[in-house]
Amino acid sequence: MIVEGIDYNRTVETNKLVYKGQTFEKVTSYIIMLIPISMTLVLSYFIFKTQIENNPTKTDYFIAIFIPLLIMTLVGLFCFSIINRDKLKEFEIKESKSKAVEKILEAAKNLNWKSQVIAEHYLVFETKFEFVKDRQTVTLIIFPDNRIYFNSLNFLNDYLKPSRFDENYQELKTEYLKIENK
Repeated sequence: MIVEGIDYNRTVETNKLVYKGQTFEKVTSYIIMLIPISMTLVLSYFIFKTQIENNPTKTDYFIAIFIPLLIMTLVGLFCFSIINRDKLKEFEIKESKSKAVEKILEAAKNLNWKSQVIAEHYLVFETKFEFVKDRQTVTLIIFPDNRIYFNSLNFLNDYLKPSRFDENYQELKTEYLKIENK
């Protein structure tokens, strides 16, 4: 998991969050994507085949093409979100790295985020929501070019619920800018 450590160099190279223990998660992600893709192909085949049997009309052809395309599009969007969940979002800082870290820690404290890891190149915070099991890990990576690169993953149930990535990003950015402009 992220708490075990981030591979900073590979993260910088790929502009994606790379951490220890990620191989298991990647394999799991591919298996989770393979299941709906295969089910979609089989379902689409049977919908198409049954719709165009026995003297089909234009409506039958429309249904035979439209419904499978709709299902495939939805599964494609699901797979796209899984593939892109490790991408980093960024915002610029106007101060030195050490001052930025202090202000991020203050902003996280104001947002009631619990710090998990404070390392040289990155910070990891945990945010909690309604339920005990519904917790989210927020990772910040500060690169040398005066930018903060941000990622937010939802553990334990990363595949079942969205990660609230944009909400956390906007909250942190707003709080950080408030503190920076004081």
